[in-house]
Amino acid sequence: MSTYDMPEFSPASGNDEDEVMRDLVRMVVEQIWWVIGIAATVLLAAVIYAHVATRIYSADAMLQIDPSSPGSSAVSTIASLSSGGTSTIRTDAEIEIIKSRAVVEPVVEQFKLNFGTAANVMPYLGRVSRLFAHPGHPLPAWFGMRSYAWGGEEFNVDSISVPKSLEGVQMTLRALGDGRYELLDPATQQPILTGKAGTLAEANGVSILVTKLVARAGTEFFVTRANQLDAVMGLAGGLQVVEKSHDTGIVQLSYMGGDPKAITAITNAVAQSYLRQRTERAQEEASKMLTFLNSELPRLRDDLKRSETALSEYQARVGSFQPTQEASVYLSGGLEYEKQIAGLRIARAQLLQRFMADSPEVATVDAQLAALSAEKTRFEDHFKTLPGSEREAVSLQRDAKVAEEIYVALLNKTQELSITRAGTIGNVHIVDEALVPSAPVSPKSGLIISAGALLGIIAGVGFAFCRRTFFTGVADPEMIERRFQLPIFGSIPISAEQSRGDRLIASLRHPALPSGTQRMSGVLASGPASLGRLLGLRAAPAPAPAPVRQGAQTVMPAPYAATRSLLAKTHPFDTSVEGLRGLRATLQFGLIEVPNRVIAFTSPAPADGKSFLCANLAALFAESGKRVLLIDADLRRGRLAHYFGRSPNGGLTELLTGQVDLETAARATGVDGLHFIAAGAYPPNPSEILTSHRFSEILRRFSQEFDLVIVDTPPLLAVADAAIIANIAGATVLVMRAGAHTERHISEALKKLRRARAHVIGGVMNAVSVKHNGRYGTYDYAYAYTYETADPLDPR
Repeated sequence: MSTYDMPEFSPASGNDEDEVMRDLVRMVVEQIWWVIGIAATVLLAAVIYAHVATRIYSADAMLQIDPSSPGSSAVSTIASLSSGGTSTIRTDAEIEIIKSRAVVEPVVEQFKLNFGTAANVMPYLGRVSRLFAHPGHPLPAWFGMRSYAWGGEEFNVDSISVPKSLEGVQMTLRALGDGRYELLDPATQQPILTGKAGTLAEANGVSILVTKLVARAGTEFFVTRANQLDAVMGLAGGLQVVEKSHDTGIVQLSYMGGDPKAITAITNAVAQSYLRQRTERAQEEASKMLTFLNSELPRLRDDLKRSETALSEYQARVGSFQPTQEASVYLSGGLEYEKQIAGLRIARAQLLQRFMADSPEVATVDAQLAALSAEKTRFEDHFKTLPGSEREAVSLQRDAKVAEEIYVALLNKTQELSITRAGTIGNVHIVDEALVPSAPVSPKSGLIISAGALLGIIAGVGFAFCRRTFFTGVADPEMIERRFQLPIFGSIPISAEQSRGDRLIASLRHPALPSGTQRMSGVLASGPASLGRLLGLRAAPAPAPAPVRQGAQTVMPAPYAATRSLLAKTHPFDTSVEGLRGLRATLQFGLIEVPNRVIAFTSPAPADGKSFLCANLAALFAESGKRVLLIDADLRRGRLAHYFGRSPNGGLTELLTGQVDLETAARATGVDGLHFIAAGAYPPNPSEILTSHRFSEILRRFSQEFDLVIVDTPPLLAVADAAIIANIAGATVLVMRAGAHTERHISEALKKLRRARAHVIGGVMNAVSVKHNGRYGTYDYAYAYTYETADPLDPR
């Protein structure tokens, strides 16, 4: 048994970026038409989509929301407090108001967005027929399909109301002719009501007003009444309201749809509805405030009169008064405190109209009043040293001025609120109304076509990669050498002559032989025979028949006509034979250090051309002057006998079972120096026969008697026979058919040989397509440089 270890043929890590890029470019070039076809298909789909997709338009309006209440330019601290303690409006709150039901629902009613109507149109064909129709002139029914609307119909509904159970349900309205119609129940398809265009029809809880109906009798239309809340929320959800910049109060209102005129009208209607709602709200607030101020003015007027009377009486009693500097400070400071306290009291009175006395809002004002009162007390304590008369005079002056300023401020506020209540704009302005858009926002044709082109190229390259990886297999010898570190001794191109020769000889082939263990290649069996008779058959070497030329081929006559042409003899200058000659030269160097002269040829799977390669390579080695023995070790489907026109009887099976001797089994082939051992009868236990000690002894003896022993083995991944033979052989060559195996298959084959401790010296890529760019070899030059009769004096 061989003790030579096989190198570790495993996929190498792809760290070489240059090689990866070259492989990618080669892969694309090899399948360039697939890439172009897929890219063109995706691009065409993108172009079609860009032209047939529904156009979506966007209508935009711009609003301005003032950050302060109207008419507040002259409002004092008291007026600010009386308006609730704040004068600013939060923009995010206003955005939510724009999308509120109070604003959106009037628009839904105005544009009748709570129900929808549509004609029953034949898919695709109906669109074509409408191209030939004119409004108001319905086309006749095509192909007798009267329920479809084929074009020219006019159908308008002004209003419809249905019970809760029919909301959101599509109902069918069928035209009866002369403007009459019937509305069908969606469950029973029975009429719910009948009516005529222009008249309100009511029955069974359903009312509908059809304003116009021009259609052929039998034409059907669809009517759907949506739930009111769903319709409102649908429009609100479609609105896009954003603030242009932070804290600017500029809001953009947008709405998108397929009808540019309709979305423009809806956008402007929403803006007007918000403006109207905001104005009404401002007017309502102004009315409430005005009512409150009017109720406070009499009391403040009385306070003003009382304080002025007290001051007048004091001046009349003591005469004019000129306050000192300290008294002036006391007057101005007390005045400010009194004004703030008075403003808070007014604000508290206003809050009590909206909130309870223990509410947080009122409690906040009470806390501010308590704090101001405490500060006022501390302030007055600083002026206790003033004379009593001076303090009394200052207090009277302070009370009179505070009452006057508060009264005047409230009078001004009352006038402003009166103007606000009578106004129609409030604090919201429409800066820009929505205009009918001229170009759609989607689809963006340029972007879609560009993306389609890029996606098509990516899809084409991806398909090419998947096709080569998962379907076509490995066809690049350089890739195998780089990925598996397996030397490739040669790439054998496909031979057109071999294919033509096979077709010619197939016409002379004998009828099919019986199958199973009784089958013998090349022999016509008259009927079933026992295994013992087959194993007992001792066939003498058949005499070599004289070759006969038939056309361009050399064939062997009956009784054992060759059913496969030996290309090395029939067409010695074929490109495949030239490739085999190169393989022969390479193998001669690879066999220098092998332990014996036995070389096994195996392949991952059937139909890799292994038998063709062994037969022709053995003939070429014999032509070089070596004594070669070719053994067909495929005891399951051996076919090498077909190449030499020899009987398959008395082959390796009979030799291993002792039914024939070595001299009888190794017969001449008609090629000088080449002997051949056929597979023989197909035994039921080929693996057990090959593992016998006799097989090893036979190979050892043949290795001593011949210069080279070539063994054709079964497929490696199919059965275990090839691994057994590879363990005994001094060298093993893996034959791969171009494009027939994936990297995983090759890796599994090499792994199986490694486990068998085979000495794999290299591989051969068979059936390679000849590329004019020399991609898989240099055999394209053989077409230009061949043997022919030439004048020796020709300088060429």
